[in-house]
Parts: sequence; structure tokens; C-alpha cells
Amino acid sequence: MTELCIFDGHCDTAVELWRRGLSLADSPLAVSLEKARGFRSYVQVFAFCVAWMPPELRNSGTFARSLAYFSGQLDSCRDEIHLLRTARELEAVLSGGGRGAMLSIEGAEAIACDPGRLEEAYEAGVRMISLTWNHSNALAGSCQTGEGLTGQGREFFRRAQRLGMLVDVSHVSDRAFWELCELAEKPIVASHSNARALCSHPRNLTDDQFRALCDLGGTAGINLFRAFLSDGPATVEDVCRHIDRFCDLGGPDHVALGGDLDGCDELPAGIASVADYEKIAAALEARGYGEAALQEIFSGALLRTVSRCFR
Repeated sequence: MTELCIFDGHCDTAVELWRRGLSLADSPLAVSLEKARGFRSYVQVFAFCVAWMPPELRNSGTFARSLAYFSGQLDSCRDEIHLLRTARELEAVLSGGGRGAMLSIEGAEAIACDPGRLEEAYEAGVRMISLTWNHSNALAGSCQTGEGLTGQGREFFRRAQRLGMLVDVSHVSDRAFWELCELAEKPIVASHSNARALCSHPRNLTDDQFRALCDLGGTAGINLFRAFLSDGPATVEDVCRHIDRFCDLGGPDHVALGGDLDGCDELPAGIASVADYEKIAAALEARGYGEAALQEIFSGALLRTVSRCFR
């Protein structure tokens, strides 16, 4: 099997490292540098989500503290991994056999849902942002609440895209999704969402939503959370079925990885960490996926979307 270049669009590891006082280098979490050593190259999007926390912690101070801790981890591992801010840096790491981290905010509560604070987040290195988590907020309704965009949400989205941030729609409501598509000037991503036709969870994308994402030049990242893969126990076969579905609808150049590792309670049987992406690649290869398709899914598709968005 071809050595893998991995570009994964979503994990919750950074906040978990902070909460538990762990090391990025060799923690027991699903994502660590030690567990990624088998890949030819590896870029991970590390999401910062405070929206799930108790109300008293759901604020920019919590975001700042967890970001400071993670920045310290990157510094302590600076010989092995670097913070990536530009498409050129991403391309260099993936093509050159390196390791890189890209920062994301999951739920704009981390910057008080304030469009005026997007520049501050950008300067801190954030290159991907989602308007909501599972709650509605001042910007939009979520997949669990159903409301559309607010006026503030429209302003936030426009400013994020013009600034050069990739906007993630994985947690927004269906109504907000379509409103964002109408406003979009650049590609958008669903960084960790699967096919609703195969698993009817509202966090997953309908076929029409995925096609719209493709039309905008975006990607959907396959989520490894059991509840988004299957109504019962999940296996690597279920992961492959969701990849098959999206590839049938739009081709492998719009399908990516978004494992949601360290942010979900149950993974498919046989999957315990980022190291097990090799099992998914082997299963896809057994289904007839060639080298070019595998490299699109495991890194190329998301890199192309990012390159269209970053300034």
C-alpha cells in the first residue's frame, strides 16, 4: 500500500490536552505525534470548541487558555511539527514528508460570536471556523435547533471568507446551510459530516447538500463517530460506505478526512487512533480505489479547498 499523506480536517485533541494536562508528543489520546509517525506526511486541523462547556466556561477566556496551552505544546515539539498559516506551508509539509498543525474554532462562542474579533483569531493562527456547535447562538441555528442565519451571522460569514478563513458548516442547521451557500464567495467545508442517506443523523449531509458543497469547490470530511456512521455498531465497512456514497455523488476530489478523534465517544470496531487510518486506506484499496483516489481522499481534496480559500 502507498505511504499515506494525511490531512485530517477535524479533531478535538487540543482542548483535551489542555483539560488533562497531557503532551501532544505521546499522550494516550487518539491523536498524538507518536501515533502519526507511520505516515509519510501529516497535517491535522485542531479544533477549539468551548460551546459544549458549562456556561461559565463558554467564553473567549477559555479559548485563550486552551490555545496558549496548545501553543506551548507545539513549541515543545517544534522539531517535529509546525503551525501552518498559509496554503504554501501546507503544500510544503504534505509534499515534503513533514508534520503540521492548522487551527480551527468550532462554535463562534470562542470569540463571543463577534465579527470584529475574526481578525484577532486570524492573527492567532486560526484558519477554519464554524458559526455554531450544537446550540443556536447569535449567528445561526444549529443542526439540533433549526433556525437560519441572523443578520450578525451573515456579516460574520462574509468577513470570515474575505479574511481568508475556511468556514465549516458541519454543525449548522439545514436552513443555515442553504443560506450560507447563497452567500458564499469561496468554497465551504463540512469538516466532519457523513452521508444522511446512509445514517439519518441531522449532523450528516443530504445528497443535495453534498452536491451543493461540491458546486462551491468544497469538501466533506468523513466523521468516525459511530452515531454518524450507523444506527447500530459501526465498522470500517461503514466508513467505506459513506466514502462510496460521496464519491458516487461528486468524486473523490470532494471527499476528505474529518475523524472527530478525541471528540466522540464511540469509534468503529478496529479504529482506536489516527494510526488506524491505514486500515481505512487498506479497506478502500480492497474495494478498488486506486492510488490517485486514495491520495485525494486522504489529503488532496482538502488541500485544494484550503488553497482556494486562504489568502
